[in-house]
Amino acid sequence: MKSITYSFLVALIFLATSEFLVASNNILLAQQTLSRLGYYNGSMDGNMGSATSAAIRRFQIANHLRPTGTLTPPTKEALGIDLAQDHDYSANQKSSYCKHEQVIPPSPKALADLFIGGPLLSASPEIQVATVRRAQENLKVLGYYNGPLNGLPDANLKAALMTYQKDSKFKCSGRLDKITLMGLDILPGVYHPGQ
Repeated sequence: MKSITYSFLVALIFLATSEFLVASNNILLAQQTLSRLGYYNGSMDGNMGSATSAAIRRFQIANHLRPTGTLTPPTKEALGIDLAQDHDYSANQKSSYCKHEQVIPPSPKALADLFIGGPLLSASPEIQVATVRRAQENLKVLGYYNGPLNGLPDANLKAALMTYQKDSKFKCSGRLDKITLMGLDILPGVYHPGQ
């Protein structure tokens, strides 16, 4: 009886510890992303303090999410945390693209927002997803992006695009406009100042 109780206690401690580590890692990822987006300037400690909660609330308000100040599922999705955390999901998405299988498409609004002002705004969702994935790959090679290579727009990609655009002296829109697509070698052509 003691060994069963001990085993149960060890399993319970392990489960609680792993859930705490995932929660702490989610908060740390949120702090990093919110910092890149300009919503948070506190310490990167993985703790949900008042500054982190306030930054999350500001992000939620700006992105038309319910302002709870907590990492709700829609907030984590908007920040790209679930995708960065879940390696199985990322691997499944990558294998789906490699096999050209049907993949659950991202929100049409999120895709359209990413292409506003660019030549691919009216392209098919398949072309847009493939373009986003190529942008993620190229930004990762250049050291601007560290999220999943899944073709899905999220806050990590927007922050990477804005940093890349700022460093390249492009208009900082966080979108895949013509100049950014050419700069990332996704759209044929050469960048000429003033275009």
